Amino acid sequence: MAYGIEVKNLSGYTQIDGLDRNLQIIATGTTSAMGMSETLTTSLPSGVDNSVVVFIAPNATAGVGGTNDLSIWGFIDYPNNTFVIGRALSAYTYSQPGFKYIVCVANQTEPSTGYGFNTYTAGGDLAFSSVYKQMKAVLHYTYTLNRFNEFVFDEASPSWASGTLPQDYYVMVNALGRTGKIVVGTPYWYYWCSSVTWGWSTASTNARFHNRVELGSTIALPRNTGTVTNVFSEDTRTQVIARNI
Repeated sequence: MAYGIEVKNLSGYTQIDGLDRNLQIIATGTTSAMGMSETLTTSLPSGVDNSVVVFIAPNATAGVGGTNDLSIWGFIDYPNNTFVIGRALSAYTYSQPGFKYIVCVANQTEPSTGYGFNTYTAGGDLAFSSVYKQMKAVLHYTYTLNRFNEFVFDEASPSWASGTLPQDYYVMVNALGRTGKIVVGTPYWYYWCSSVTWGWSTASTNARFHNRVELGSTIALPRNTGTVTNVFSEDTRTQVIARNI
């Protein structure tokens, strides 16, 4: 930025500056359990606009399934004011617990009472206020969809806080979503989607079984027939991993 104050975290992610508006937390909650459902829909607070950002994290203290991890995809359904979490094809054989979620907006209003520290954009909009509770972004990563987990954030990463577990890290739903289709034989097909996987360590010596959050791509349930509809995402997007502190 050309002038003002700028604060970055250990991984180089900008926390405060005079250009970008921070994310004010307006709601928190826990979704219902997925059970064997292929998708789970949760309502957003009324009155939010397209600046809404949703972060999710597992509401669990250990992994699920034989690989000790939990993999999902999701998107925000703006017309219906909901967000949707979906099950990956590889995660079909076991139930998944509910998810913690945090809803944020960028269109903050200037606080009228209290003391603290405010910064503003060049246009006069409130960019940051210490009065509001904010999400703490620990890293961001821009990736292109492929068939593999492309990025791994784990205990070896500088921004992984000492003593934290995978379920302490929230991933932004906005950057997930359905992006194309995989044909598995007429008339059936699946969506190809970006995804997030939370994984937990075990006594196994296999390098896969360690505390981590993975970003990448997967095949999404449910199985579909007919024409492709509602492709919600682009092929390249920036993902944000954050903590609620």
